[in-house]
Amino acid sequence: MAGEKSSATTVSGASLAWQVVLWPHRSLSPRGLRIFLTMLGSAFAFFGALTFLAPTPYEIDWTSHFAVVAIVLGFMLGVFLLVWGLFLRNYRDARYHERIAIEDKMLVIEANHPRRPSKRWEFRPYWTNVRTRTTRHVENQLLLSCSGKIVAIGAFLTPEERATLAIEIEDAIARFA
Repeated sequence: MAGEKSSATTVSGASLAWQVVLWPHRSLSPRGLRIFLTMLGSAFAFFGALTFLAPTPYEIDWTSHFAVVAIVLGFMLGVFLLVWGLFLRNYRDARYHERIAIEDKMLVIEANHPRRPSKRWEFRPYWTNVRTRTTRHVENQLLLSCSGKIVAIGAFLTPEERATLAIEIEDAIARFA
C-alpha cells in the first residue's frame, strides 16, 4: 500500500481534509526489466548458437538441421516476445490507482484505470460503514457502504494492508467528518 496524506485544497477548490492514494506494487523496476530481458535474450541467443553449431552426424541432411535450428530459434523468439509483451502490459496496468479522500465533508472514492473510464463515488462519512469480510476467494475484502451503495476498494492490497487501511479510514472519518 502506498499513500500520501495531505491537508490542502484540491484542484477543483474543494477543501481536502484527508486523502490516501493506493496503487499496485510492482517489484521489478523498468531498469530491472531491461536487465532481465537482456539476460533472457542473451541466454536464448547462446542456446540458439549452440543448436546451430551442434555437431551433427555426416548422414544428416543440412536442410533438416537448419529446419530444426529454425524451429528452436522461432520458439525462443516467441517466448521472448511473449514475456516482453506480458511485462509491458503489467507496467501499463500499474498506472491504475485508487484515491480515497475526505473533502468538503464527503468521503470520495476515485478509481482511475488506464484503459477504462474513471469512476467516482461519494458517501456521507457519518453514515458510511467500513468493514472487511472474508469470502471463499478473498481474505479481508475491504467494503465501504452507504445508502445502498457498496464499493470494494484495495483489491490489489494484501489482506493485512486492507485491514490496516480499514482502520485508517475509520479513524479519518471519526476525525474529519
